[in-house]
Amino acid sequence: MIKRIALLMLVTVLVVMVCGTGSHAKASPNDEATPAHRTSSDNDVNQQANEKLRTAFDKLLEDAKAGKLTPAPRPQIQQRNSNHLSKGTKIAIGIGIVVAVVAIVVVVKADKGPTGSIPIF
Repeated sequence: MIKRIALLMLVTVLVVMVCGTGSHAKASPNDEATPAHRTSSDNDVNQQANEKLRTAFDKLLEDAKAGKLTPAPRPQIQQRNSNHLSKGTKIAIGIGIVVAVVAIVVVVKADKGPTGSIPIF
């Protein structure tokens, strides 16, 4: 029974993977991407951004050499790990697991059939 269910799940996954279609966003088949032409103003903006970055990096490097930078302190409070389940939900999950185990045991015992002689009246 378990082998059949596992086989069914495997076949389903393979069919979805093989037959699935990609959905790439495109407005229409006639639209084609045209490359943007760079202008001198684009180059000026890039150079200004590079200069700002270079000056910020130089300032950071000078501060680091001077010993002015210290690493940010890490918080001493341990973060709380919680699964956000209420007490009732946790109890229901526990009861469900117990019922499932009992059902499995009953099914396994029932498949073996009765043992010993069967009394007739």
